[in-house]
Amino acid sequence: MSPEQDTATAGDVLSAIGDAASQLGSFVSHMLDEQPGVALAAAAAAGFVMGGGLASPIGTRITTSTVRATLGNVATLVALDLLRRAVEDGERTSGSPQSASASTASQ
Repeated sequence: MSPEQDTATAGDVLSAIGDAASQLGSFVSHMLDEQPGVALAAAAAAGFVMGGGLASPIGTRITTSTVRATLGNVATLVALDLLRRAVEDGERTSGSPQSASASTASQ
């Protein structure tokens, strides 16, 4: 392969940017149609960030509380997933609880 074949032309780059913009536009249209509340919240958050709101005292408080809540939710989800896996592993090693109760009911 020659180096000329490996490099992208300006037309290729512009075409890729146009495709990405088209996909982004269809995604935004879909979000506005299907979940307008989420789209409104995303637009408000983007405006807040772009307007320099994160540097303000209230922006710092909002960011801190959001990060704490997110980390707390992630920790809870991880703990629940670990508990679910432990219960499933326990059922596999000791046998299904339904089969054990069925055998005692038949006696």
